[in-house]
Amino acid sequence: MYGGVMITQLAEAAGEHELGWAAVLFGVVMGLLGLAVLILVIAAIISTLINPDTTAGGKLLWVILILWFPIVGAVAWFVVGRKRHLNRLLGIDKGKARHGGPPSVGNHSDNPSSQPDLGPGTGTA
Repeated sequence: MYGGVMITQLAEAAGEHELGWAAVLFGVVMGLLGLAVLILVIAAIISTLINPDTTAGGKLLWVILILWFPIVGAVAWFVVGRKRHLNRLLGIDKGKARHGGPPSVGNHSDNPSSQPDLGPGTGTA
């Protein structure tokens, strides 16, 4: 009887030991995932703050978004924010894209106009 109890205790101890390794492995994997998310968030915040094309208010909005939704915000910054597409749409881009429209509208050249001069008084008032 003593041998049967001992075998049962050894079997239970072996089962707990396997569960312990699974828990340690799960903890290591979750720790690595957490570290990866932390690095992604820190990289996104630094990239946001050093971006010269985004206004100060735009940087604040991006940092809030990244901190509020860490994974989605950081990925959104790297996919759309850095490339200025969403920044242009929101009007938080310092670049020329904010001032849309072609640089020259109409005839602004030094070449004489091909239209005849109608003289004074012929224009509309």
